[in-house]
Amino acid sequence: MLSLYVLSLSGMLFGVESFVNKIAGDASRNSPIPIPDFSLYQFPYVWHNLSYLAGFLKVFPALILIVFVAAEYSYRTNRLQIMMGLSRGEYFVTQGLIILALVLISVLILAMWVLIQGFLHSTELSLISIADKSYFMAAYALEIMAFLSFALLIVTMLRRSGLSIVTFLVAYYVIEPIIRFYVPEVVAINLPFKRIGSMIDVPNSSLMQLFGLNFKTYIEYQDLIVVLLYTLLFLGISYWIIRKRNL
Repeated sequence: MLSLYVLSLSGMLFGVESFVNKIAGDASRNSPIPIPDFSLYQFPYVWHNLSYLAGFLKVFPALILIVFVAAEYSYRTNRLQIMMGLSRGEYFVTQGLIILALVLISVLILAMWVLIQGFLHSTELSLISIADKSYFMAAYALEIMAFLSFALLIVTMLRRSGLSIVTFLVAYYVIEPIIRFYVPEVVAINLPFKRIGSMIDVPNSSLMQLFGLNFKTYIEYQDLIVVLLYTLLFLGISYWIIRKRNL
């Protein structure tokens, strides 16, 4: 699963520009407005572009985490660790280290392709141009961490990989979107997945500007704070369950 995630993320970040330009070219033939080719890989915008696109695959590391943690419950390896002297708090830390490892893998893959594609496709390679907008990497890392923290909460409550995966996917793709449809906008924008997914907005590419669309080109501090609070909440509940429930 980890290999599939690495290959999928690398393949998407490597070939997304040619794919988008091919789609735009096909649409341009039937459009009264010519749609020019554009680059997703030029510094400094490549940080925003690829961080946004990489977020679409964040479900992969969440599923990896669920399978890994559920296996510890199924094979009782977590109980064995407690019997051998590991405290419940230390056991929780080991699960947090798994989350950090998956976040680190995701960030390293993203950073590698940002730098490779940026250096290959950019005409200006000044230090300011390269480093500008690199803060999107930190937002992406927090996005993955928050997503994995919710996955940890689900598998800690349910313990079974199949049930946890189904519950996680239904909550992400079905339950919250339905809730957002019925609740007021002020509530909808503050639901967990909405906040996590909206930290990095759609890139304001030339294609979007061609159609008169404008999106955020920066990270808002309130988004970071809310997502960080959600992350701490998910981790805190998981820790409370591990402390209180029989492993």
